[in-house]
Amino acid sequence: MRRLFVSGLAIITEACIDVKDRACVDVCPVQCIYEYDAAKNVLFSEEEAGSGEIENTHIPSPDAIAIFGDTVLYVNLDECTSCTACYQPDVCPVGAIYTEEGVPNGSSASKYNSADPHKGNDHTFFIQLSRDVFAD
Repeated sequence: MRRLFVSGLAIITEACIDVKDRACVDVCPVQCIYEYDAAKNVLFSEEEAGSGEIENTHIPSPDAIAIFGDTVLYVNLDECTSCTACYQPDVCPVGAIYTEEGVPNGSSASKYNSADPHKGNDHTFFIQLSRDVFAD
């Protein structure tokens, strides 16, 4: 049996909250995964997680960033190339990353990543949050 895989934009969901493993940052070829620096009120991406070498910055939307602040990583959907690198099963240890089309909605038909500790929850909120958090 041949399996067809369709890629989509990456969405980081609630399993990332207070974890922020950053393995996804290291595999992202375009550095579209951002962290929030509350002291500077800026979203930033690094060339390599923890390197301190800033690749890009954005100003966050105050209302959207206030929801989770610096407790989660954010994907800039305008920069994501749907390459599939970050949502491979061996990248995120907590299964927080889904394709936009595959974000579980909490229904019994939803498919969750095996490591996602929030199986059964509706994660679709994070699709709009990913769009809203980047204000510029």
